[in-house]
Amino acid sequence: MLCVERQVGITTFANVFHTEQSLRVRTAVAAVGGFILLALAWVAATANQRMGQWSFTKDAYVDRGTYFRLKVDFAYKGEQQHYDIVVGCNVLNIHYKDSSSTYEAGLIPTVWGQRMSDNKAVVVRAPDACRGDTTANGGVPADFLPVMVVYDNADTVAFGIGYMTDDAYRSPKSVLRFDKATVERATRAEFDSFRADGPQNIVTRSQYHSAQNDYQLGLLGLTRTYPAFGRSCSAFSRWRLSGPEREIVRKYRPSNAARYWTISQTLLDTTTQASLTSEIREARKKAKKQTRDDGLALEINGGFWDPDFGALRRDGVQLVGLRGSTEGAAAFYPADSSMRQDKWPVEQAARTAAYETLQSVITTNVDVDDGRNRGFAYCYLGDRPPTKELRDKVWALPATTTIDGKEVVAGAPEHWGYGFDRAEFVFDGDEYVLERVLFNLESTRGDP
Repeated sequence: MLCVERQVGITTFANVFHTEQSLRVRTAVAAVGGFILLALAWVAATANQRMGQWSFTKDAYVDRGTYFRLKVDFAYKGEQQHYDIVVGCNVLNIHYKDSSSTYEAGLIPTVWGQRMSDNKAVVVRAPDACRGDTTANGGVPADFLPVMVVYDNADTVAFGIGYMTDDAYRSPKSVLRFDKATVERATRAEFDSFRADGPQNIVTRSQYHSAQNDYQLGLLGLTRTYPAFGRSCSAFSRWRLSGPEREIVRKYRPSNAARYWTISQTLLDTTTQASLTSEIREARKKAKKQTRDDGLALEINGGFWDPDFGALRRDGVQLVGLRGSTEGAAAFYPADSSMRQDKWPVEQAARTAAYETLQSVITTNVDVDDGRNRGFAYCYLGDRPPTKELRDKVWALPATTTIDGKEVVAGAPEHWGYGFDRAEFVFDGDEYVLERVLFNLESTRGDP
């Protein structure tokens, strides 16, 4: 059955329409079985919570989980690597090497990685191959490409560079060479053996779940880790504007706009923004296509996906679990913020002092670098000031949105944290548009 039922967070002119069709197919397959298993898990979890913790349940439940083996061959900075991971879906009664346990997990491990020789880490996101999809039966394509992330620090895995499409591997900045990935059937016995005797996952449970609130961490019996695992991958897709789109953009472009500009998202400008996005959307629907910044034409609303399906390829690839359905990749560029957790001191007193001296905020920076960053995303979690007083102070500080760390985006939000703190799209003159997208590495009821 389907382990993960979630849409990628995309805020483009086309909204989230491009994910709805493929996800509708998978959701229909999963609806009944998913409801039953979730209900069973709720009953068991509730009983355990009455005891003040999640405990190992010995009741004789039938294990309806499915299992598969994910093998990934790649090279990191020329060093050959081989990952051989056994993944479980809807797994009951799981024990961890840190002596903790949980009753049920949806996709485990959702992410798995190892330390490299330079103390960085390479993490692979497991696909949702929970209905028996394998390389041998065609449910997983022969050219399957999983989402992989290189984290700067193997001890914290707080900030990483995600390889979201095959464009990233062709970049001169790539430190990975992808060779092959396959999915095979596995058994519960193989899963248990891998959990007990296989290599330790570089991502800990505490790191993975520390994006959640204190209540949810308490239910899991975990303490908060700071910085948390960087599981949200931020990017902007970059599109070449068509002739009709350029005419629309020229109508709305301010006369004094710099090279990079946007329409402010303040309450006063919501009507203007809505009119612009509506006209662009209608122009694309009429053309029935969108064009990447390198000239590749994709179907309208195409180029996006969820990491459940695997990474996309520029010229198209079958999505995991959706035979006969292929999707090409949009051109993505990584984006981050000065507010990401790994940029702040770990100890709270030092973090408070850093916030007290803060003078300005970069809400968003997109790294294009003349196309050399195509295919990447930055994976991290955003921070928030440790006290309400500091939050109010920081929210009032001047903020900027930048391209390549230096080109300021005109019309972008001038403050951080008021609910209108991000530019959802940025125009490059009247030639290109960048549109925000977020890829989430976590999965529903997932665990490392």
